[in-house]
Amino acid sequence: MSVDISLLSCSSHEDRLANTGEIRYAENPNSGQPYNVSLRESNDFQDVFEIVRRSVKELLGEERVGLELYLRDLPLEVGAFHKVGTDIIVMNRALINLVVEARVPLAEVKSFVYSILLHEYLHSLGIYCEPQVRRLTYQISKEAFGEGHPATALAKMGPWAILNWGLTSGGRPWS
Repeated sequence: MSVDISLLSCSSHEDRLANTGEIRYAENPNSGQPYNVSLRESNDFQDVFEIVRRSVKELLGEERVGLELYLRDLPLEVGAFHKVGTDIIVMNRALINLVVEARVPLAEVKSFVYSILLHEYLHSLGIYCEPQVRRLTYQISKEAFGEGHPATALAKMGPWAILNWGLTSGGRPWS
């Protein structure tokens, strides 16, 4: 049974991850290659985007076809966006470059891209309530990768946390 995303409440006063227990997953969520292996072996943005699509389809029973992914320089406070009524998601090339220039390990960059794309993909499915999308991003990441994975940590703390972890040290939350 897939989750009825319309049943999740939305209030601007809710905590980022409140009420994640309301989410029920689609049956058989573990078909195909494990998500962590797929993410580790991904070669480009499109590969990561396919992992996002697969995780949402397998875990929530929802999908959207025909989306295109673009990279553009945007203000650094914008990770990506999906404009309602279009078939595009635009990722912030300048922000990704900043993460790469900060010498973030490639595995963590991929987790960062996954987290940003998952958030926007959920918007493209018609979920516009930010607290609801944040809860779903966290819950899907946790189910797909486990609590200790960088994608789950980024979903929990927000993707910009990747720039605040002392990336050259071993002090990451998932170390």
